Amino acid sequence: MIIKLLLHVYKLLPSRLQEIASWLLASKMTVGVCVAAFDPENRILLFRHTYHPGGMWTLPGGHLHIGESPEAGLIRELREESGAEVKLISLIDIEVSPHWPGHMTLYYLADLLHPPKYSSAEVEAWDLFSLNELPARILPEARRVIARAQEFINTHHDKKSNEAKV
Repeated sequence: MIIKLLLHVYKLLPSRLQEIASWLLASKMTVGVCVAAFDPENRILLFRHTYHPGGMWTLPGGHLHIGESPEAGLIRELREESGAEVKLISLIDIEVSPHWPGHMTLYYLADLLHPPKYSSAEVEAWDLFSLNELPARILPEARRVIARAQEFINTHHDKKSNEAKV
């Protein structure tokens, strides 16, 4: 009965107030974006963020602003935090955080066009690592996404090779 009454009142509200009421009542979710960016020598770009405990290395990225596309947000984050430039190739993974309720991260594969030019308040260090010499102190999700990126690259490369043989 109360729900019917509330829905009736909602319908009587001006559209802008309906939007505000809907936003206030809706579940909230934050969205992060990260990138597995490889340079021409097949080295991966990793950051050591100031907010990760213990000096752990991870993939570059950040959080989306309201109304921002994932691709635009990722490019903005890289420019703001380091001056790096990438060419996005594909979305390769999505993770709903088991540790952070209401948060999901989109992971992309990219070509690193220009390496970082500087560190920032959020990035205390950056480096390029060959895949067989990844640092020991790397976040588990970064290691998982790097493996996923390698799998994607191998699958994509195999398809191109097969197409060339036909």
